[in-house]
Amino acid sequence: MLPSLRAVGVVLAVTATLLPVPPAAAEPLVRTAANAVVVPNIGDVRGHLTLPTAGENGTTITWRSSDSHVITPTGEVSRPPAGGKPAKVVLTAEVSRGHRSTTRAFVATVAPLPVEEPLAGYGFFYFTGESSAIGEQIYAAASNGDNPLDFSEVNNGRPILRSSLGELGVRDPFILRSPGGDRFYLLATDLKINGGRGWDAAQRTGSRSIMVWESADLRNWSRQRSVQVSPPTAGNTWAPEAFWDAKRGSYVVYWASKLYAENDPGHTGNSYNRMMYATTRDFVTFSPAKVWIDPGYSVIDSTVIEHNGTYYRYTKDERNNSSTSPCSKFITAEKSTDLLDPDYDFVAECIGKGTSTSPGLSAGEGPTGFKSNTENKWYLFIDEYGGRGYVPFETTDLASGKWTMSTGARLPASPRHGTVLPVTQAELNRLTAPPAPVRADSRGLVAHWPLNGSAADATGHGYDGALAGNATWSDGSLLLRGGHVQLPNNLLTGAAAATVSADVLVDPGQQTPYFLYGFGNTAPDGTGDGYLFSTGDSYRGAIATGNWATEQGVNSGRALPRGVWKNVALTLGNGVEVLYLDGVEVARKTGVTTKPSDLGGGITTANQLGRSVYAADKPFLGRMKNVRLHNRALSGAEVAALSGTAGPR
Repeated sequence: MLPSLRAVGVVLAVTATLLPVPPAAAEPLVRTAANAVVVPNIGDVRGHLTLPTAGENGTTITWRSSDSHVITPTGEVSRPPAGGKPAKVVLTAEVSRGHRSTTRAFVATVAPLPVEEPLAGYGFFYFTGESSAIGEQIYAAASNGDNPLDFSEVNNGRPILRSSLGELGVRDPFILRSPGGDRFYLLATDLKINGGRGWDAAQRTGSRSIMVWESADLRNWSRQRSVQVSPPTAGNTWAPEAFWDAKRGSYVVYWASKLYAENDPGHTGNSYNRMMYATTRDFVTFSPAKVWIDPGYSVIDSTVIEHNGTYYRYTKDERNNSSTSPCSKFITAEKSTDLLDPDYDFVAECIGKGTSTSPGLSAGEGPTGFKSNTENKWYLFIDEYGGRGYVPFETTDLASGKWTMSTGARLPASPRHGTVLPVTQAELNRLTAPPAPVRADSRGLVAHWPLNGSAADATGHGYDGALAGNATWSDGSLLLRGGHVQLPNNLLTGAAAATVSADVLVDPGQQTPYFLYGFGNTAPDGTGDGYLFSTGDSYRGAIATGNWATEQGVNSGRALPRGVWKNVALTLGNGVEVLYLDGVEVARKTGVTTKPSDLGGGITTANQLGRSVYAADKPFLGRMKNVRLHNRALSGAEVAALSGTAGPR
């Protein structure tokens, strides 16, 4: 029998018995399996590796290392010392089935350890709540100096990361530093309540995946990935966190799930949240999920603080508050010397609840804990949901279980369940630095998205897009039926002028109003908040400093034809805005006072193809390809030349 395999969020449960394979047929199966072997982060190794021992087609994999002092055959890594050179190690996978085998070599580059720097401040990562159209995304703030109670928002208070996968919303971000110190993993709940299906559905047929981003510097982030960690019996996967377990040589990832009976695939019965866990080395491949905490009633939002070999675990008691459970809706503390101990020792309950002598919260969840950089003191921020959001508490003795509400705190606006991360001065500087001007080639081309099977930027500047929703590929172009392409942040930074051109085919069933594209921002109430856009609805384009009332635009006076390919272009520079259709000018406006670089003060986080910056607008239905963004206003002749790339009409 084949075992279950779990990799990159996919579970393969194979139950068929393997039949003998003739030798001649086994050889291509083995070669195919060898070609399918993947080792994440092989080109930039900063931690232990996951070296799979089972492959496709029922194959087994054994490993050899050219330098087992640096990487062992089971993937444990010892990095070169700080200041040293990267180490090159050849890992050889022998893939076999029966008497047939083949080998495949992987060259691993192991980065030296970073120079250790003192901690000098704090980064704060959070979401802002479901009452806002853009609240269920990732926000960040930075401490003012080394003060854990004084924060200012970064990115002008706009999201630093937006979800383009799953439910298109993320909550409860948790960030941790790798034991080597120079890789960060950000995990989040795949959930969007605003405009979503509601809390009951979110716990019955919610996501079984967590969202993951990686960074080496807290400024540049990997592509978002969705990784399935919960079993089919789970109705939700909430508030994932992780902790490095040196004893096990892996990260322990834990989250809350309601588990339903095996014979209830529709999850229609009653259940309650338990804390689950799985282990991973790379946040790509995970062990099967197991139950970590199950007191017989609902618990969520565990977080862990380690001190002198003891793990202090803080968990929300989710029962309804009553005379029989007066500490419900508050935080319980436990401790153990083993992170995965199934039976932690009780420390305290009712953490966060006020008394006659100590102020507190109406209710609390989402605790995030950290040690002060300068004092023998710990902080526990507790989210007073439905009230003030995060409220800080502090203690000098974790074992006492006594936490006192902090005074004089200045937190960012509306922080909800998230993480405070101690950082170095260099990391703090990167968090607070303004975005750099966009890169462009000698012709002013910032990005070119051909959209012929990939959302990658063909210029090499790295402004790759990501498909969101049900966006897909068809006949050499992007097909949109409600999905969109999420583009990187800050694509207009430093651009005093701009040209956006694209080949589009509007579906005859397109509803209005809609955007073909939008570069700008969305306000918390779901309206546009500074943007550059074009629409085929009375084919027009505009730039706005705020909502629609601030638009300065050009209008052709007629709708864009539907069901046929058209090339559209909008140029803006030196106060002149020009609209083109198939390379021919159809409208012009002079005296435009807004420049692209003015939008959001240079920060734009709602840059999208096929989606409006207005949450209530209709999605674009149709096809799109050859989208280009320049940081200058192209001439009429240049626009005409680009229009020749349109598809058949």
